[in-house]
Amino acid sequence: MATSWVDRWQLDLDRLRWYPAAQEIRAVRREDPTTLVLRSITARLVWEPWRLLPVYAVPAADVRVPLVEGEHQEGQVRHGLIPHPLHFERHTCGGTELWPGGPDGVPEPGTSATFFRPDDEDLAGHVLVDFQAYDWFAEDQPLAAHPRDPFKRVDVVPSSRHVVVSLGGLLLADTSRAMALTETYLPLRWYVPREDVQWDALTPSTTTSDCAYKGHARYWSLASGDPDGADIGWSYEAPLSDGERVRGYVAFWCERTDLTLDGTQMPRPESLFFPRGRR
Repeated sequence: MATSWVDRWQLDLDRLRWYPAAQEIRAVRREDPTTLVLRSITARLVWEPWRLLPVYAVPAADVRVPLVEGEHQEGQVRHGLIPHPLHFERHTCGGTELWPGGPDGVPEPGTSATFFRPDDEDLAGHVLVDFQAYDWFAEDQPLAAHPRDPFKRVDVVPSSRHVVVSLGGLLLADTSRAMALTETYLPLRWYVPREDVQWDALTPSTTTSDCAYKGHARYWSLASGDPDGADIGWSYEAPLSDGERVRGYVAFWCERTDLTLDGTQMPRPESLFFPRGRR
């Protein structure tokens, strides 16, 4: 019997997983980029149980700041996917929290446990590092949001299919020159040229987000103020390399809007952002 890859990759989610990072990885203090926190040519990508996104783990000897040992954790019991990179402190495997320390051997004031030593023989001598706490580089490339997953791909192709996006009968976009963007684990996204967007229906939002592959996104909401239309669309104005072909184009949540392709109404898909029952 054939196996769906979507089903297959989920079988290992309850396990601690790792993969070589290969590139030189550096982290610097966000408030002082001249202060090196770590540099490693033997870093690993580590996925704690139930986490979709990895963090970096480096040999403790590659960390340039002193570490102060904290409490041992047994690891939180979970039985569901964690799709975001937040809450590093909520570990799902056993291990010991580590704080960046000062010269007196005590944690620096106002800091959190941004390092974690897992109880795992295959990761012996390594510490996991909170990506959100520092600024990161892979070789000389600045990184955003979280470490890039080597098993994830973003692909963009032009399409002449007739794409119509609406919400509650209100037209948002109508085009036959969209870019079709596929991204591992996510539904197909249709990116629309700005000229084919109904701008009178939209207003800029203060919401922003960061993608490790496409970069910094800005959002738009319905001009009517309808809460169902909050942050309904987004674009990448200065994208990273994987988003270059959709620079300035606008995408809309296919999970929250009504999408018609070549005259056929498409069902609203489920996704990591909008699972069943959440719209």
